[in-house]
Amino acid sequence: METSLEKPVEKIAPPVDFKGQRPLCVDLDGTLIRSDSLFEGIAAVMRRNIFDIARFPFWFSKGMAAFKSEVFQRADIDVSRLPYHEDLLEALRSEHKRGRPLVLASGTQQVFAEKVAAHLGIFSDVIASNASINLIGSAKAGELARRYGERGFDYVGDSRFDLAVWQKAATAWVVSGDRSLAQAAERQAPLEKRFDSKKAGLKVYAKALRVHQWAKNLLIFLPTLLSDHIGNPMHWIYCIFAFISYSFISSSVYILNDLLDIEADRRHPDNRKRPFAAGTLSIARGLLLLPLLLFAGLGIGFALSTPYFLVILGYFAMTCLYSLRIKQMVMADVIMLALLYTWRVLAGGVVTSTHISEWFLTFALFFFLSLAALKRCSELILMEQNSQQKNSRRAYLVSDLPLLVAVGVANGYLSVLVLALYINDPKVSSHMRFPAALWMLCPILLYWISRLWFKAYRGVMHTDPLVFALKDRSSYIIAIVVGVLWFLARGPLFLTFPV
Repeated sequence: METSLEKPVEKIAPPVDFKGQRPLCVDLDGTLIRSDSLFEGIAAVMRRNIFDIARFPFWFSKGMAAFKSEVFQRADIDVSRLPYHEDLLEALRSEHKRGRPLVLASGTQQVFAEKVAAHLGIFSDVIASNASINLIGSAKAGELARRYGERGFDYVGDSRFDLAVWQKAATAWVVSGDRSLAQAAERQAPLEKRFDSKKAGLKVYAKALRVHQWAKNLLIFLPTLLSDHIGNPMHWIYCIFAFISYSFISSSVYILNDLLDIEADRRHPDNRKRPFAAGTLSIARGLLLLPLLLFAGLGIGFALSTPYFLVILGYFAMTCLYSLRIKQMVMADVIMLALLYTWRVLAGGVVTSTHISEWFLTFALFFFLSLAALKRCSELILMEQNSQQKNSRRAYLVSDLPLLVAVGVANGYLSVLVLALYINDPKVSSHMRFPAALWMLCPILLYWISRLWFKAYRGVMHTDPLVFALKDRSSYIIAIVVGVLWFLARGPLFLTFPV
């Protein structure tokens, strides 16, 4: 999609003689690809060096053409994995087979447009921007008219910036789901073909925000649920707002992670369907949503309390560190994931001023370390099934799977050991009405942890373990039994004891 109007100050290249044949000129951004090459380049620059963002204003002050040139000098984009508009591409290949000359006419940089043209192998010529010319809108219209004459070419576009080009074209091809754009194009030139391009709906936004991953933020409610404040409505209200705050911030981090991982996601059998990788949601929207969600989450957190605000600020810092560096470090990424899970429990305690014992934090660390390792093992098993040996986004090899399984299972069983030591503590049993009921938690938890590991090892778990549990009927039954045993142990008076 094109975003400004600048007239050329010089000729780009001499015209190609197509011997009287009328060429079909094709736009790139939003037309041939379901994305925008400039924002693809910005994401690539961020992936290469996140601190280059600070240089963007200086590049932009030189003009759009210079900004694009600076971006594409640093961007390394795999054009073979771009989200092409398949229906249009099929039609263009058909025209190419018939011998019709095709021209890639784009506002992107010449070097990038030539890479796309070389990959597809159907274009006879490439016209694009350079360091001084931003070839869009009226600038593109003038250049195409200079080369092929007014009404001497057909044009394929997707936005209202292309109306100036259609005004000089013989016929119009429109790639858009907007009927009003098709009607406006038809007033400039006869409409020959139209390709539908659906706008992103709520389902696409929900997928980009990873709304299903918000389930992990339910851990915030755990300290209140296990404390003597369970009947205090204000604690639940604080937890609800904390949940919203945490979910907004986590979604902003998921967007950042997806933008940085967009190339790796396009190589992944499942992740290539993510909105930014598939082009169903523009990178520009992601760059807009990221700060909006972050500041909304931090704002709610600041309104709740200063300590909670510091906790979620720490969470954001840790997740950024994880996304930028730690996720590519063997075992450090798993430990960080376990800390991030445990941090949610800590946030729930801080926002309600509920004391969380060292016993519980130790249990949570071992327990979540097992689940984090389980997540990585699931990815490696999926890679093994697809005959891959290494994930470009991670530092693990498929050959690491046996060791990682041992680490995960050991930590899961260690968490049950910590739970047993906690139950055996005289201070705990003295605050319980029926402490013996808690011993049943150990075999139940051992069963649940083992069951998840069997599921993963058989290759039937393709998601986060906690999200899997929320869709698993057996996990719900186990959770109900655990809840009954817990409240039975405490007794009807809900006597006070440390979590």
